[in-house]
Amino acid sequence: MSSDEKQPEVPKKPPDKPTLYSFIEENHNLITVLGVFTALAVFAANLTLKPVGLILSFLFMTLTVILWLELLGRFPSKGAGWRMDWFENILSFAVLAFLIYWLLDFRTIWKSVLIVLVFGLVLQGVSAAMKQLNVFNRIFHAKPGEKRTLRYAVWLVLVVASIALAFGVAALVTPWINHWLDAITKSVAAPIP
Repeated sequence: MSSDEKQPEVPKKPPDKPTLYSFIEENHNLITVLGVFTALAVFAANLTLKPVGLILSFLFMTLTVILWLELLGRFPSKGAGWRMDWFENILSFAVLAFLIYWLLDFRTIWKSVLIVLVFGLVLQGVSAAMKQLNVFNRIFHAKPGEKRTLRYAVWLVLVVASIALAFGVAALVTPWINHWLDAITKSVAAPIP
């Protein structure tokens, strides 16, 4: 056969329609971990040392939301059928309802939680900026791996500054958030006429 002759076109097989079974089969590890983190959020809230338990509960609730967002990105955009749509919507409703319940029921710990949240965000931002811009090595004219003691000292100063900033922001934001959550709780708890 010469190169000028055209090969007969093989008809393309249409892609398989995604099913709920195939979606769960492909994502069962993520779904399992989502359930584990949700259970850990509930378990941690009941620990004997309440402040520690509530902060752990918040962290597991945050991980649950992160995993749910990852899972949402894996749902097919269209053509999956009604079962997949129902599964996606009910899963989303369940996670959001659990998050709202958690926010309303544990609203009194916002000061502690906000400290952890702001601390994590500030430290993550500073860390990412320092790595991206290679700040430490530029300021101290060091090659990677050099001046380890100085690197630890700078890290310790940044952590202490992040904790101070976290406490300040939490003290400013907590009353507003608790007022808002109290208003929602009163409207939800009000008897239906």
